[in-house]
Amino acid sequence: MSESKQEKSVNFFTNMIYFFVMVCLVVMRVCNHYNLFSFLGRYASYFVSLFTQIGLILVLPLLVLKLLSRSRTKDVVKFCCYKKVSWKIVAASFLLGAVVFFLNVYVSNFFNSIIEIFGYKHRSSSGGMSATWWGLILSIIGTAILPAFCEETLHRGMLLNGNSMLGMKKSILISGLLFGLLHLNIEQFFYATIIGLFLGYLCWGCSSIWPCIIIHFMNNCLSVLFSFASAKGWAIGKLFDGIGEYVANNQVIGIMLFILLLVLLVFVAYELVKYLFRETFKYNFVGRQKEFANMAIRETYLQSVEDIKKGQGNGKPVQPIEFSSRVIDEKEFMNFVNENLETIIKNSVAEMEKEEKFKMDTRSKIFLWGSVALGAIVTIMTFIWGLL
Repeated sequence: MSESKQEKSVNFFTNMIYFFVMVCLVVMRVCNHYNLFSFLGRYASYFVSLFTQIGLILVLPLLVLKLLSRSRTKDVVKFCCYKKVSWKIVAASFLLGAVVFFLNVYVSNFFNSIIEIFGYKHRSSSGGMSATWWGLILSIIGTAILPAFCEETLHRGMLLNGNSMLGMKKSILISGLLFGLLHLNIEQFFYATIIGLFLGYLCWGCSSIWPCIIIHFMNNCLSVLFSFASAKGWAIGKLFDGIGEYVANNQVIGIMLFILLLVLLVFVAYELVKYLFRETFKYNFVGRQKEFANMAIRETYLQSVEDIKKGQGNGKPVQPIEFSSRVIDEKEFMNFVNENLETIIKNSVAEMEKEEKFKMDTRSKIFLWGSVALGAIVTIMTFIWGLL
């Protein structure tokens, strides 16, 4: 199979699998709406979440992709961009996840206020957040840990890379839009789409899905923790309500603080993204140098053995030539990188934006647009339902 045919096959498999996942999630949504899972008892929502996240969003898509593409499990995991990152990237991702959470509060409140103008009424979930520690653990697992791994693997892993031959912009747009639509809820669609676009760009820049998983986890986990604190009656749980009341009572000062905090969060997020890209470049740079050095040592050793076999050697025991693991001085090189970071990022993005000569076939388009249409219909219906 030629490389072009293989790319088209992967693209077709990806969009077909995603459409099937979307159909299953819509069916689950309808069943949940009519309380068809009530026989599972008080923990029905947790069982449904477990089945949805692990079964439908993670295991089923990867298993079907593995079977259709006839790939090894290792290759499927690699395809989903599970590449190693340094501890510095992990730490920065946790911090960026906290920043994204607070920015997400701004975005969600902004779009919620817009749909409220049209008469949309928010419908509170039944039961609310459990005030027990056991309930907290279950919520963190079902709302933070599982979605972070499962949803990121599906969107920033399979979907993003399955459409990567369309170019950076289109693949990020597809994965981000479908990530928002997959929530099947008008209240979550807007901020989920924006976060999806951001995480898609981050995955491209970091060449790994791990920062996306960590940020997704932090965003959802902090939301769960604040809800738990509010259910417990703790002061920190009423933080956002208190800020809203202060802004309402002191509009001038409140709005100024509101804007200053927003600017600060955006600035911190921007600097952290730059740091992640820089550390990723450094981590990959050092790793590749070590790989090339080992290759050079191996080739030199094998060449020496061949020379002895041909009678060109001096008969002495073969000693591999010692090479430094760092062909170029790392500190000096990274100083150059820091000084030219903006240009490097700009050039890297420009390279990624160059689209391959790849045209999505009709079958892939049908499944891709089918997923978009199905998700959009359900999302719009939730908006109409909120108007009634």
